[in-house]
Amino acid sequence: MWKDIIAALKALDFKHLNEILSQLDMLEVLKNPWVIAAMVIPCIVFVIRGMEKALVGFLSVPALIVLFQKTVQGKSMLEFDAERLFVFVVGFLVIAGINIYFWVVRGK
Repeated sequence: MWKDIIAALKALDFKHLNEILSQLDMLEVLKNPWVIAAMVIPCIVFVIRGMEKALVGFLSVPALIVLFQKTVQGKSMLEFDAERLFVFVVGFLVIAGINIYFWVVRGK
C-alpha cells in the first residue's frame, strides 16, 4: 500500500492516489497501533509545549473522519434516516464548537 502511495506521489498521478485512498477504511487505519503511536507522540509534544490550538486541530481531523464514516459514508439516500443525520450534525457542531472555543474565544 505505501509503495503504491509513494509511487503515485512521485508520478503526480493524483487520480491513482485518490483510488488508493478511497479503498482505505479509515476506521481500521485509526485502530492500527502504529498510527495510534504516531498520533500520541505529537500530542505529547503539543501538550508539553503548550500548543493547545495545534492539539485541537490535530485531533479534529480524525474525529471528523470517524464521525463521517460512522454516520454518512456508504449509505444511499434510501437507507439514510433522520437519526444518523442528527448524530452527524450534532457531532459536527460539537467538534466545530470545540475548535471555535480554542481558536477564537480562548485565544491568548
